[in-house]
Amino acid sequence: MSATVDVDNPTPSQRAAAIEQLRDKLSDEVNSYCSDLEKAAVMINAWYEWRKQANVDDLAVAQPDNENPVPCAVRGYSAVADANVTAGIGVDDAQLRLTRTLGGGCWHKRDRDGRPVYIERAGRHIIKDIPKTSSTSGLIEFHVLLQEFLTRTLLPECSQLAEETVWQQVVVIDLAGVSLVALSHIPALNMLREMLARDQMLYPERMYRTYVVNAPPVFITAWKMIRSWLDPRVISKIQILGKDHAELLDQIPAHNLPSFLGGSCKCSHMPGGCVPSVPLGNYPDLPRSAYAHLRHQVQISYTEPRHSFVCETMPVGNGPTPMSSPLMGYAGWLGIKRDSPRNSAPTSPTPMRTQHVFVRFSTDRGRGVVVEVLWQPLGSDSLDDGTLVYPEALFEPQRAPVLLELEAPNRAGQLVVNWRVANFDEGQAPFPRPEEAQIPIQLEYSVDTEDELLTAFSLPPIKRS
Repeated sequence: MSATVDVDNPTPSQRAAAIEQLRDKLSDEVNSYCSDLEKAAVMINAWYEWRKQANVDDLAVAQPDNENPVPCAVRGYSAVADANVTAGIGVDDAQLRLTRTLGGGCWHKRDRDGRPVYIERAGRHIIKDIPKTSSTSGLIEFHVLLQEFLTRTLLPECSQLAEETVWQQVVVIDLAGVSLVALSHIPALNMLREMLARDQMLYPERMYRTYVVNAPPVFITAWKMIRSWLDPRVISKIQILGKDHAELLDQIPAHNLPSFLGGSCKCSHMPGGCVPSVPLGNYPDLPRSAYAHLRHQVQISYTEPRHSFVCETMPVGNGPTPMSSPLMGYAGWLGIKRDSPRNSAPTSPTPMRTQHVFVRFSTDRGRGVVVEVLWQPLGSDSLDDGTLVYPEALFEPQRAPVLLELEAPNRAGQLVVNWRVANFDEGQAPFPRPEEAQIPIQLEYSVDTEDELLTAFSLPPIKRS
């Protein structure tokens, strides 16, 4: 339509031209679906009224130009850094309760055509607790937040990378661990039915394909009921698979698919790996208090961008002991080009035992920080003797606190944790204005062994695969 057209009062010819222009940009599949004009009109009007009444456009959706927290775990995008859900200021208790009840969900990289992939460990849902944890409206509100994050944040990035419009996602529902009792829990099924009905009305055609994997024989009974709630077009896009994940690899490259689904990805840089799950217990579910009073507070800035923390490591039984005065300034390899010989850790003639160390940290502002961790044997004064235990990675602790898990050699030595302010070409967050760049960034952090962390917050042992 021309820029001079009154969009609130177009002429019939202008309206027809706009519809044709829109249809030209839609796929044949969508045009066929929208050939029923009465049905399309009902859906569009209902969608618009709902968005107004629910104030959907005002939702706190994480985007590059704000500091809102991510609604669920994210891996492999640049619009937001890799993250798990943690108890930040912008994450309310209702969302945390849902996270602890649901089996674990994650937007995990892309399929072969550049679509975002969402993986849900539905088999690990604590089904009987979902109706106790959330109301139907609360569950739908959370689901809407997920869909808006997809629409506003991930799809634009995927479109830019693909150099064409990407407007659909691939969903993988993993039913490993599901029971007959869970599949027949009526209150939870009623909540699912209502959510599916809303999804089909409010976010039609957002799904390219859904794969239901590790489906046990008892799922067939539940599926007969669930499919009666779905539009035939939605049903045609759902594939029920058993334990054979070959079709997943046709859709998603192995390096983008978690190893527990037949791929090669492990996301070992993040607690919980590819898809963290509280019910599965594969990462520490820390309470809000764990991030409220972190042990060390320092200031970094765009003019003084680095901070280092050094602690001693001892064999298992003693664990890392923080030094009385954390080392300020440059103490590591940050900034050294990745082709430098010092980036390569020396090869040990025999595999070294390791111990797990956790780093909690947050910032009050900024566009993210880059973290790197190295270890040096006791008595060494040269970085050439060091081992890079955690290569440079960008995080956004201004959105919500970050929890990192490290594997340090189980030997006497020094663990060096380096932070620095993200450079202008790292991540997609806008660079601050000159006056904003003068304001210091408050960095708060704590470093603990696994035993120290779990004991301090009365947590069960971590179940690593």
